[in-house]
Amino acid sequence: MVKIVALAVSVLLVSLGHEISAGLNCVTRWSKLSHTRDDAQARVTCQGNEKMTGCSSYQPGPGGHGTRDGEFIHVSSTGRVSCAARNGKEGTGVRAYARCCTADGLTCGYADGARSGRQYNDSSTVSFSTSDDSTFMTGCSASTFWRNLNGASPNPINASIEVDTRNGQCVALNGRGGLGVYAHGVYCSAPNLTCKTKWSEKSQGGVGAVATVTCEEEWTLTGCNAYTPYKENDGSYVLSCGDCVAVNGGNEQYIYAIAICCRT
Repeated sequence: MVKIVALAVSVLLVSLGHEISAGLNCVTRWSKLSHTRDDAQARVTCQGNEKMTGCSSYQPGPGGHGTRDGEFIHVSSTGRVSCAARNGKEGTGVRAYARCCTADGLTCGYADGARSGRQYNDSSTVSFSTSDDSTFMTGCSASTFWRNLNGASPNPINASIEVDTRNGQCVALNGRGGLGVYAHGVYCSAPNLTCKTKWSEKSQGGVGAVATVTCEEEWTLTGCNAYTPYKENDGSYVLSCGDCVAVNGGNEQYIYAIAICCRT
């Protein structure tokens, strides 16, 4: 049975510097820290005519590593779009990070996958149903109500290759001991838009180890998320320079940062 989530407790707080790449103009906006109760949410919205192209979350600590319940995009009955981060049981609070972009003719849609199975690495997968070959996945997120999530990845899960995300799939993976995860994809189109994935090298082991990946010149980061095979995943965020950073939880292993890079 799905649990009732706590009311959102935060609003737009601040933004990072803009990045401009051949007509694609993006900024990161983040929320206040959520309350520490189970399933408490922190939310952040884009401003003006910005479109939300990605949503991620991060649990800054100091304790409770690996207790984050992930993030998802919420669309209200009035069409208001927000990036929501969910705190897990015994968590110390989370922040939501929205990637907000503008470009001529940019439109975005949001899709959610069904709950995955409960076994290790069981997946929830979502894709955007369209025949338009100018539609690309720009963001991929994972959420759960039960803490143990390995994270989210654009399909395929392969750190050694860059993949075009045209009508791509977003995959969320259940962690060992978890009770299911949900995938959340963002799909955008614009004249001459093209997008691809880019993975970091894997991080070192240990609590708080980071992995970082950067889009190449003339490409702009539209989505940033984290993946580990070892469930304790503290999340991801975007630096002012456009770097996508993933932070390992308490699994003593490693984590990957995964960027979606776009240009028009």
